[in-house]
Amino acid sequence: ATKVGVLADLVRGAHRCVAYAGAGLSTAAGIGDYATRAEASVAPGGRVDTKEWTRVPPTKAHRVLAAMHRAGLLHRLVQQNHDGLPQRAGMPQAAINEIHGSWYDPANPTVGFGEPLREDLFAEMLAEELRCDLCLALGTSLCDTPSTADRVAVVPALRAMGALPPWPGERIGGLVIVSLQRTRLDDA
Repeated sequence: ATKVGVLADLVRGAHRCVAYAGAGLSTAAGIGDYATRAEASVAPGGRVDTKEWTRVPPTKAHRVLAAMHRAGLLHRLVQQNHDGLPQRAGMPQAAINEIHGSWYDPANPTVGFGEPLREDLFAEMLAEELRCDLCLALGTSLCDTPSTADRVAVVPALRAMGALPPWPGERIGGLVIVSLQRTRLDDA
């Protein structure tokens, strides 16, 4: 089977699929990678001026996530980005946890690396971590400590490997990493 076929089978077989998105998901739109600030991580068209970010269209990846949600295949997006691209792609706000804040929601101010996360969003993410049996880690280096947002990706991986108690029933699940760079979980 192809990798895409295996991924499709995992997504279709999941009881609750969650996507965990990092800066790499938005670099194709020209929005820079906040963690590494690498010039090579930006789309071939170049980096978009920060004043233009509110006008940047969503990428194909954002549109696919919105379509997966509409089809009932993606239940939640835990988004590290602040850019609003999932919403512009048609994903409803109620399906998105903007764990590191939002440029578009005054009630959800952005937080820097290592700063405390909003308690209600963190609690919601912890609940999602317990419910999801498949996490798609998209464009994230997974460099946060396990006590922060990366938990939503780490826990399904540990369950699939047998390091944590399994889900009820015969769920396969686990973690699928889609990223241009290596992560600390690639060999797990």
